[in-house]
Amino acid sequence: MDGKILVVSYDEMLERFVPKPTDEDEPEAELSTLNFQPDGKPSVEAEMYGPLVEAFNDTWLLPGLVARATPHKGDTNVASKEKIDGGLYPIGDAPSGADYTNWSTIELSIECKMESVQDDPFDDTRTNNFQPMALRGRRVLGQIMSYSVLVFDNQQRTHHFTLVIFGDMARIVRWDRSGAVVSEKFNYVQEPLKLARFLWRFSRLSAAQRGHDSSATRLASGTPNHDLILRRRLVPYKVEGHILGKHAYDEFMRSTTDERSFWKLEVHDSKKTRAFLVGKPHFIADGLAGRGTKGYVAIDLDDSDGPFVYLKDAWRVAHPRMRQEGEVLAYLADPTVGSPVKNVPTLVCHGDVPLQVTDTQRVWKDKHPDAEADECPLKTHHHYRMVVKEVGLPISTFCSGVELVFMIVNCIIAHRDAYRKGVIHRDISSGNILIYPREVVGPDGKLKTTREPLLSDWELSKFLDDADAGPRQPGRTGTWQFLSANALRDLSKPIIVEDEMESFFHLILYLAIRYLPHNCSAVGPFMEKYFDGFNEVAATQEYSCGDAKLTAMKLGVIKPDAMSERLQFFAAPCPPPSQAVDSSSGVVPGDQASNDKRERHPIEGLMYEFLLWISGYYCLRRDEELRSKYGAGNSAAPAERASSRTMPAIQEESTAQIFAWLGDWEAPAQPTESTHDREVLLPEQRRIYERYAANLADHDEVINLFKRHLRTPTPGTSWYIVDKQEDQLPPGYRPGDERAVGVKRSMVDSYAAAAPGGAGGKRGRPGSITSGPPRKRSGR
Repeated sequence: MDGKILVVSYDEMLERFVPKPTDEDEPEAELSTLNFQPDGKPSVEAEMYGPLVEAFNDTWLLPGLVARATPHKGDTNVASKEKIDGGLYPIGDAPSGADYTNWSTIELSIECKMESVQDDPFDDTRTNNFQPMALRGRRVLGQIMSYSVLVFDNQQRTHHFTLVIFGDMARIVRWDRSGAVVSEKFNYVQEPLKLARFLWRFSRLSAAQRGHDSSATRLASGTPNHDLILRRRLVPYKVEGHILGKHAYDEFMRSTTDERSFWKLEVHDSKKTRAFLVGKPHFIADGLAGRGTKGYVAIDLDDSDGPFVYLKDAWRVAHPRMRQEGEVLAYLADPTVGSPVKNVPTLVCHGDVPLQVTDTQRVWKDKHPDAEADECPLKTHHHYRMVVKEVGLPISTFCSGVELVFMIVNCIIAHRDAYRKGVIHRDISSGNILIYPREVVGPDGKLKTTREPLLSDWELSKFLDDADAGPRQPGRTGTWQFLSANALRDLSKPIIVEDEMESFFHLILYLAIRYLPHNCSAVGPFMEKYFDGFNEVAATQEYSCGDAKLTAMKLGVIKPDAMSERLQFFAAPCPPPSQAVDSSSGVVPGDQASNDKRERHPIEGLMYEFLLWISGYYCLRRDEELRSKYGAGNSAAPAERASSRTMPAIQEESTAQIFAWLGDWEAPAQPTESTHDREVLLPEQRRIYERYAANLADHDEVINLFKRHLRTPTPGTSWYIVDKQEDQLPPGYRPGDERAVGVKRSMVDSYAAAAPGGAGGKRGRPGSITSGPPRKRSGR
């Protein structure tokens, strides 16, 4: 939230966002009589709740709402089971004697702290960044941010209010996807009228004014659409007796276990407004400020008994040169403008939600009337929905190394075809490549399934004819873990083909290090250094590429740890350290000499040749910089073949389809000169690097590289192996996360550790932000 928090006066907060009702006079005299002061100074937070709840629940103050203290029990319907001190709820949907937080119905979040100075989550004395410097205040800010995230996650929201009380002081906070507007602190004990006036007005706001999305309807039990969801849970979609889209049905079942989460969402397409039924989001973007993307497996009410579809709900950046994602997909599929691009999602409908635009940036602009448009650090976000035909599986569900390579090369082909139509993707990441099981019932009545890749999430794409018009928004946009080292070093650098190809390399490495056998003994620390690592540039206070990634790109070698010469991949998992030495193979677990005797995985040869091209490109760039400034391995034979292991049926069928796809393709001849690491390149070396760099910039050369390694893998290796294993990333892995048992998690500090600036991001599935490494929460 760095730079995304604005402090305004109490009067401005109410005038802008909590106005007087038009049909009722404000009873100032009665409001002045309310007393929120506890009897004596509380010794613990819990002693603050009773007097506040009692005063709030005066019947005339909050018609239709009721205050509840919920400091002891978290909401069991959210994974984190987080709780908040209290809140205002609709009378019919408030927690009862169970005393638990209900994130799906809370209207106003209330957090209480003991100290008037130390527990203040904001610092009015700072000019451009109102986050406190003190750790204690940052922890309070992190808590109230994380609570607001849970409200956005479990409701359909445009914005949300928080009342934070610390000692005798209080603040009102209004959160939206652009940032937060915060009132100046006021003494609610000495000036109870200010707190009473806010509560009185808040309870009389319309649902839209309180932050509810008017294009979303929660489905009440017994209504036709509610019953439709229950009916679709009972029977999967079938064609001629075959169940189709079982993966989508399974996900729909998981998302509709809680009937409080049944919603009807409107999509305002240019042709007509369409409606879709959903349960809980299948995917939720982390953080508060940003696109706030949610993904749903949905029922199309225009085809209520048909196949499930995928609905994406996001707050897109509303910039004149930022095209809607659905517009890009429609263009890529348009047969009148070149050939349609294959292996991208099929658009069903899309559109902005009318009148739902963030407000925080407007407050900043009103306070800086003379500022240029590009000086505003806050982005304008417009609520947007898009529906596509395909419900995909995460790329992490690949069944073998050869299928992983097949999926990636076909996405490179899609990237090439889109580029030829004038569009560059600009956000290659593990969350944006999916596997789609395409199912067809043939004339013989048999079901045939083909697993195909989808290159998705085109919302950050750019048309090439716009490439020279300058940046569309401040900062670097993309997914931190997969951006090229050059892009992370220079935020003003336009993304070009070489950067995108490097992102594909990082993607292969990211998945291979997690799911294929290798010699890296500590996957978590490797992932943190290589993918989440960063350096802070003191002069600009910006974040730059981490050393591990940059060094690998420059030298063409990936080191898993200080003890290993380079990262190696094997055809079979390494025996556990407790296993005795295999006398027939001489393999000693963890021993480098023993590793050299193990059968290598063919993906290693592909990755290191790919990396050689990238390294050549970096060396050539370095040489050009120097000229501008100053002028002028052995492979041991494997001891044992791993291909004797039996393939699962899905892998066997997938592998057969992949080599059928290759057909009679033949690899073009490739020179194999070696290179040397020099500060200044000799003419012969420069010619080699120039060719590598040219290869990296040429989609067809990269595609041929992949095909060549599929057709003719490194001698002594084979793709016909059982190589996929369980995720080797430690459970609950989060970079820089030092967990403290029994302590409320601080969103600000944990994000500051894992993502510079606390900018947020996404949990579980890497995401797209502009200042630091992101987090996401699942695959789609």
